[in-house]
Amino acid sequence: DPVPQPPEPLRFTPVLRTGRLEGALLEASGVAVPGRLERTGLTLAAGDRLLVTGENGAGKSTLLQVLAGELAPGSGTVTRRGRVGHLAQEPPAGDPDRTVLAAFARGLPGLPADHTEHLLSLGLFTGEQLAVPVGRLSTGQRRRLALARLLSRPADVLLLDEPTNHLSPALAEEVEAALDGYAGALVVVSHDRRLRRRWRGDRLTLEAPAPAAAAR
Repeated sequence: DPVPQPPEPLRFTPVLRTGRLEGALLEASGVAVPGRLERTGLTLAAGDRLLVTGENGAGKSTLLQVLAGELAPGSGTVTRRGRVGHLAQEPPAGDPDRTVLAAFARGLPGLPADHTEHLLSLGLFTGEQLAVPVGRLSTGQRRRLALARLLSRPADVLLLDEPTNHLSPALAEEVEAALDGYAGALVVVSHDRRLRRRWRGDRLTLEAPAPAAAAR
């Protein structure tokens, strides 16, 4: 039997490579969510990198949801330019009867089978796993599926919530390497001590909201 091709290195591909988008790609001014996120602001251009830290309940995941446009802030504004990709800490389950391959290919042109080779090339799933219904996936496998979809859709801005969670050490290192080569604007939330120790970029530490029902 022929030896299978080794997986391709993971990489995040931004839309902009020619500098067509200049200035801020993501700007938040005074955004806050009552009980979940204190007033916060940031501005990111292509190539900027921001690591968001803070204790549980400080609103790190909430901030990414606001930046992604998935949650309306109680106050403040968010301006986005270009395409935004968001890896949530708990990816939505989706249709439990849809296969891994069909879930990966959802929204892409052509038939699901047209994307088999590309999905396998990422090294996140084996050939046998492509026919498994999403409802039978473990938390880690659902995380891999969300990561595979993100890797395959160009984005100018990436918002990544605990991107190395539920990944093997080898895959976590590949994700870190892919982030190092990403040319768009990047916001990462992580408790991963190794990732935080190696981080090269700006940092933002959030404080937990005042006692009223603080939540992530």
